Amino acid sequence: MANKKNDPNHLGFGRLMAWKSSDIAMAGLNVIVLGYLSIYCSDTLGIAPAVVGTVLMVSKIIDAFTDIFAGWLVDNTHTKLGKGRPYELAIVGVMLCSLGLFSGSPAWSNTIKVVWIFCMYTLVFSIFTTLRGAANTPYTIRHFSNNPILIRKVASYGGIITMAGSMIVSILFPIVMSKLATSAGGWRTTVAIFVLPLLLISLLRFFFCKEDPSVDGGDEQFQPVRLNEIFSMFRRNKYVWLYAIIMLCYNISTSLAVTTYYFKYIIGNTAMMSVTSIFSIVLLPLMLVFPWIMKKIGGMSKMVGVFACIGIVGYIIVFFSGANLTGVLLGGVLGGLAGLPLAYYGVLFIMNCCTYNEMIGLPRMDGSAGILAGFMGKCGGAMGSFITGILLSIGGYIAAEGTVEQPASALMMIRIDYSLVPAVLMIVIAACSFAFMKLEKQIPAWEAAQKAKAEAAPAENA
Repeated sequence: MANKKNDPNHLGFGRLMAWKSSDIAMAGLNVIVLGYLSIYCSDTLGIAPAVVGTVLMVSKIIDAFTDIFAGWLVDNTHTKLGKGRPYELAIVGVMLCSLGLFSGSPAWSNTIKVVWIFCMYTLVFSIFTTLRGAANTPYTIRHFSNNPILIRKVASYGGIITMAGSMIVSILFPIVMSKLATSAGGWRTTVAIFVLPLLLISLLRFFFCKEDPSVDGGDEQFQPVRLNEIFSMFRRNKYVWLYAIIMLCYNISTSLAVTTYYFKYIIGNTAMMSVTSIFSIVLLPLMLVFPWIMKKIGGMSKMVGVFACIGIVGYIIVFFSGANLTGVLLGGVLGGLAGLPLAYYGVLFIMNCCTYNEMIGLPRMDGSAGILAGFMGKCGGAMGSFITGILLSIGGYIAAEGTVEQPASALMMIRIDYSLVPAVLMIVIAACSFAFMKLEKQIPAWEAAQKAKAEAAPAENA
């Protein structure tokens, strides 16, 4: 036991749980907001799906400014608490404003409803989530002392914990929703039942996970990052663009917010969404061997590409399954498998982008390297709702409180949105991931050369 504690690569369960507490809370919250906001707006507040999608899309324009500012702000933060840790408290704003999203009233005018949703959604994603996301990579690197072995362990084993927490919410929320969310007040109560405990869980990381100040080499090593260096990275680092496109497509696929529509109108029972989440539990043991799979496949980016190809097959199965729950469950598991590496290995993509910055003579920019991916990811989150709103409107979807008989064209659009749209997105993810492999192959040789150069320097000076 003593040897384990002295092992720099040892990851204790308590430390892992404290670190992942924030991610568990965010994953659970995303299940609620990304999965149910659209249908809440259309079927409870009576806002047309196209309007909902447009409002969420427009709110993301603000990210063009907030993501750049947040990354620059984090890279230039130097406090006693650390570089990334102070911004972890932004999760409080995320939780409270998410509750505000589901606190509208059908009695309000249409204008007030739209403005309310726009403001709350912007605060959740463009402000508070942006700050937390920009700080996540620097916080991770500094808490785990820039140890790639530990960070990979956290991504793999912690991913299981995060996914398990997400599944619990995915299983329980539809059940509670079907019982309570029959009115605007019922929706508010339902969301509060989940958000308030998630808020308490989310604060564990901030209070128990400190940063290692030695990673920055002390106060004398701190170098502020200039805005022109960030824009230079956009021009010269093609890999930040590849990862940004990957995150754009991934976030579109996870935020289409069409699952509830599919189970309400195609399957005919929203409570069966819980069965889908339960069925996905089979993916959890697979994550235990992710490091081994990554090694066998030949790297992180290749693994993401291969899994994306598996997802394409899964979504095609879903489309041809229609109302057949067995086929939907099987295809859904394969589709969900595609996103697992991306959901939990994103920090490794960003670390590689930081290394490439050094390779081309730029600062590492741990906070700023994820700016573009963060911006594109959030745009993807809004585009998902926008695409769903447009497709449903084209299909002639009828927005009204309760359940109404939808035309066949609307039902077909729901099926396309739930299966074929994600399949196309997975094709793009696979292509970008395979292109990212070039950098992943170059890094070991470059790092070895840098190490040899550093070791030779003292001898030359002597």
